[in-house]
Amino acid sequence: MINRLPSTKELQAFLITAQHLNFTAAAHILNVTQGAVSRQVISLEEQLKVRLFHRHARGLTLTNKGSEFLPLVEQAMNQIHRAVEQVSNDKQLVKLKAPSCITPWLLPKLMTFQQAYPDIDVELTSAIKHNVNFSTEPFDAAICYGQSPQEKSLLTNLLFEEFLTPVCSASVLPVDKTTLSTNEMKGFTWLHATPQKSDWALWLKQANSSHLTADQNQHFATLDLSVSAAIQGFGIAIGDITLAKLDLESGRLVAPHTLTVASGNSYYLVRPKTMQNPSLELLIEWLI
Repeated sequence: MINRLPSTKELQAFLITAQHLNFTAAAHILNVTQGAVSRQVISLEEQLKVRLFHRHARGLTLTNKGSEFLPLVEQAMNQIHRAVEQVSNDKQLVKLKAPSCITPWLLPKLMTFQQAYPDIDVELTSAIKHNVNFSTEPFDAAICYGQSPQEKSLLTNLLFEEFLTPVCSASVLPVDKTTLSTNEMKGFTWLHATPQKSDWALWLKQANSSHLTADQNQHFATLDLSVSAAIQGFGIAIGDITLAKLDLESGRLVAPHTLTVASGNSYYLVRPKTMQNPSLELLIEWLI
């Protein structure tokens, strides 16, 4: 039985030290002396009656108990930070993480939501990765791409399914021509959102044209970068029709082929079941 709960200073000292495996680095981040960090960690170990770190001449490593304890502390500290922010902020705050490629669809919806609910602030963090770890990341909700998350600790809402089709600027098409056959497309630069060229491969398979290859290829790190390159006339990208809707309607993009293909992936809004935030519920209703 532990006589008292560890203090937040002791937990914070353990957390920062575990993340950097160095007392000096932790002391610099916490703006205290190295000895103070070491004493707080030792005090925590004495209370728990377990060793959290192996001390080596050249640094630290977590013990098995330390590795087990770390994600639990990360989750607890994040919950405390969210609770403090929620209570201390005059406005209601929702912290949302989303992949950068979804911003053309998401931003207009967030703008109209903010106009409808001016007392709610939505803090959007854009990321390249399409996943989230609520134990270690300070978000109330996140938009994820792929298959429906199966974690029992999460609540999930489908936003939309992904349907792929070629998109490009009208300026790259021959004069008086609005469509291209699959065979004609091989003469253009194909813009890829992944090194594996998976989007093009999927679309070509459904078009019965898997044998085709482009004369030139250009690779990008994300879907939004490849579509942006298409808007600027650098070639043809495979875009999602929902994400490209505004660009297609405005004429910044055209779809030179009628075939659209379901990729089998979708965009989902996920949040922890333990998250109690009425403002978040309003945002979810707005988005879906």
